[in-house]
Amino acid sequence: MSSELRELRLRSGLPAEEVANALGFSMSKLSRIENGQRGLRADDVAALLGLYRVPVQRRDELLALVRSGSDPNWWQVQNGRLPAMWSDVIRFEKEAVAIRNYETMFIPGLLQTAEYVGAIGRGTQPDIGVEELDTLVSARLGRQALLSRAGAPELEVLVEQVALERPVGGPDIMHRQLRHLMDSAERDNITIRVLPTALGAHPGMEGPFVLLEFADEPTLVYLEHRGNSAFLETAEHVASTTLTLEWLRDRALSPEDSIELVAAVARNFA
Repeated sequence: MSSELRELRLRSGLPAEEVANALGFSMSKLSRIENGQRGLRADDVAALLGLYRVPVQRRDELLALVRSGSDPNWWQVQNGRLPAMWSDVIRFEKEAVAIRNYETMFIPGLLQTAEYVGAIGRGTQPDIGVEELDTLVSARLGRQALLSRAGAPELEVLVEQVALERPVGGPDIMHRQLRHLMDSAERDNITIRVLPTALGAHPGMEGPFVLLEFADEPTLVYLEHRGNSAFLETAEHVASTTLTLEWLRDRALSPEDSIELVAAVARNFA
């Protein structure tokens, strides 16, 4: 369906930017529709088909497919070492007004240092090549540029204490990584909270997640696990994840106490 919508636009001779402007879409929204990276909505598809002057019979057939078979959640399977889903994540992060990330095993990606990323790559993929690793590091760091731009999104991270204490890459790398966390927390748009190990079992143990909030689009939940990724936008998934986030936030250390804990762990690595 998505590929057909792109083909119909090309046949109409309308540039993507002109279509987006005519319908009030953002370019990223139109791209996600055409690339199958978001669930199709009947009103969006109807607007596109009308603009492309698709014959009535074919228009009705396509709309019937959308209404009967559309699923607002979608999965991607990674091909190769560099996560293919990152191109979509980058696009969503650039459009988001708030990014809320809970992590269990790692320092959150948008706050990782280059050497920490490299150490993760070598540790999780022992046979990774030098060029492939450089690409991985560059892609990760490229995502972080959005935090320094004008109108940067709010970034809220919640991270398990165990992720701070795991010596990824050795003491020196971890010390610099934790100092980077402390420096990042001084920025107005970044909040860091730590879930202490003493908390015990809690809902976050089901796995890490990212909530992406937009000004004019539904909130997305992003999940990533062993070469698979999911973007979820159904109300039940978003509501459930939001409740988990609120539960974790309420029981995490305050931002001030969190940074004190980060500093204490950093001293242990010095």
